[in-house]
Amino acid sequence: LFTPISSTKTYLIDNCGYKVHEWQSEYRPALSVYLQDDGSVVRTGALQTPFIGGGTGGRVECISWEGELKWHFHYSTDDVQQHHDIEVLPNGNVLLIAWEQLSSEEAIALGRDPETIGSRLWPDHVVEFDPNEGGTPEIVWEWHVIDHIIQDYDSEKPNYGVVADHPE
Repeated sequence: LFTPISSTKTYLIDNCGYKVHEWQSEYRPALSVYLQDDGSVVRTGALQTPFIGGGTGGRVECISWEGELKWHFHYSTDDVQQHHDIEVLPNGNVLLIAWEQLSSEEAIALGRDPETIGSRLWPDHVVEFDPNEGGTPEIVWEWHVIDHIIQDYDSEKPNYGVVADHPE
C-alpha cells in the first residue's frame, strides 16, 4: 500500500507487483496511508501552508473501497500544521501529530534562550479527533509538548528547573 509523492492516487499491489486496487484523492500525499478492515484507506494529504518543512500535510481523509470520500479533516492554519504520521484508534478516532507556531517573543517568554531561536519555534502537539462520519469532525483531546518542557535558562520564567531531574 503506497501513495507516490507526485500522485493523488493510492495503490494496493500484490507480492508480484500487480495492482489490486487504487483510490483517487484530490490531494497529493503527506506521508501516511493505512488500509482499514472495510477496504477503505485513511490517508494524509498535503495542503498549502505557511509551514515549510519535510512531512507537512494538513488533511486527513477516508476514502471507501468504492472511491467515495467518507470524511475529511483539515488541521492546517497559520498557527498549526499536521505533519508526518497519523494513527487510527480502535474506536475510529484518529491521532495526529502537528506543529504549533510560537513567535520568538512567545518562546523567550517561556524561558527559551534568545541566542538559540530564530523568528519562530515549532513545538509538537498531538490531537485526537473524532471524524464524525456524516457530520463535522471534532477535536476530543490535545497534548502540547510546550506544556511539559523544563527550561534551565531563566529562573524568572515558567517551568524553570533542572532538566536532568525531569526525564518525563
